[in-house]
Amino acid sequence: MKMNKKVLASFIRSILLLSLVVGVSSCKNQKKLTELSENKEDQIEEVDESNEEESLEENTEGPEEVGSTDSDESDSKKREIKKEPTKEAKLTDYFTTISQASSTAAANGQIQDALQMFSNSSAPVLIVIYKSGGQPSYDQPTTIEKYLNYLKDTKNKAAQVEEIVYDSNGKIKELVLRK
Repeated sequence: MKMNKKVLASFIRSILLLSLVVGVSSCKNQKKLTELSENKEDQIEEVDESNEEESLEENTEGPEEVGSTDSDESDSKKREIKKEPTKEAKLTDYFTTISQASSTAAANGQIQDALQMFSNSSAPVLIVIYKSGGQPSYDQPTTIEKYLNYLKDTKNKAAQVEEIVYDSNGKIKELVLRK
């Protein structure tokens, strides 16, 4: 009987020691997880703030509610921000789609869609071909309609967007590209 009491006491001590170790390590892991999640939230908030500034320029809807703390609402805003591409990204996608279109009709449809982003079809397009000491050298100026048709006809890779100038309605009135 005495031996059973000693074994039982030893067993209980072992269980208590094991639970203490597990509890301490779990607290440390929980603390690490909390710190990681706070860091991620800070990073997400920084990204969201920069995206919100971009989306405010593009947003044509009414003002958003200020001071709301509902987490579901903030989650939906994050999803909306991530889903909404910038005008530069949309324009780049149009360039790629037009240059890789399978048919002339498909390319013409994409051209018409892309032209909706511009104040008019004769919006100037400047293409930087060389930069020396900060001074750019431009190719012959063209219009957006001519440039889009050039992409359609030649199937060349589009130049990268360097600068976009908007009019008061948020439409593109001038475009600077870089080869």
